[in-house]
Amino acid sequence: MNLPARFDVLLTGIHLATLEGADWGIVRDGAIAVTGDRIAWAGPESGLPAVPASRRLAFDGAWATPGLVDCHTHLVYAGNRASEFERRLRGATYEEIAREGGGIVSTVRATRAASEDALAEESRPRLAALAGEGATTVEVKSGYGLERTAELKQLAVARRLGAELRVDVRTTLLAAHAVPPEYEGRADAWIDTVCGDIVPAAARSGLADAVDAFCDRIGFTRDQTRRVFEAAREAGLPVKLHAAQLSDQDGAALAAEFGD
Repeated sequence: MNLPARFDVLLTGIHLATLEGADWGIVRDGAIAVTGDRIAWAGPESGLPAVPASRRLAFDGAWATPGLVDCHTHLVYAGNRASEFERRLRGATYEEIAREGGGIVSTVRATRAASEDALAEESRPRLAALAGEGATTVEVKSGYGLERTAELKQLAVARRLGAELRVDVRTTLLAAHAVPPEYEGRADAWIDTVCGDIVPAAARSGLADAVDAFCDRIGFTRDQTRRVFEAAREAGLPVKLHAAQLSDQDGAALAAEFGD
């Protein structure tokens, strides 16, 4: 191993979960040496190389792990559904609440009304909490705008917060999350808009890393979802899928068909 002449930071008194080999690659009573933005050395403290360090930090048996990845979040939104949670506790189902105009659609109203700054202010603590728990990469979905401007606003806020908090944020366009109120009873027309307008706009703006859809009985059919996936493919974006939450629409097989 080529070691630097000096470590920038040396962390001692920690247990490591390196994830190498069996048993999570655990190294008890370990140390980590950092130079620049790289780990220069890691292992048992008893094996520390004779390299001076500009700064030393001692921990009392804390654990160090690789950065965690949260691959599915909806953390950029406005408002809350506290009243709906109370109804759920009293026995109402997710589907019942959604069909009465609650659930996703209730959050859509609040998210559309929020300015980009207000949306960032409300969402920032959620990303900060994940970072505080060790997440270094977080996927963030849209899906609470359900029209082009608001969907792109969610994606822009997600990217902005990632830059502010130094978290690797990956954004996913989820315009096919629900049928917006103004398209009630016209799900196919909404999918036309998603495929012909919103997916291309997200691709042109560079704000989306992937495209998602909700394939379920209160979401979209398999055929409608296929159309969204085809639009994503044409735009050069990979796909993800919400599937089988409430019913089996054979969505997993569809996602596999479009997987790379």
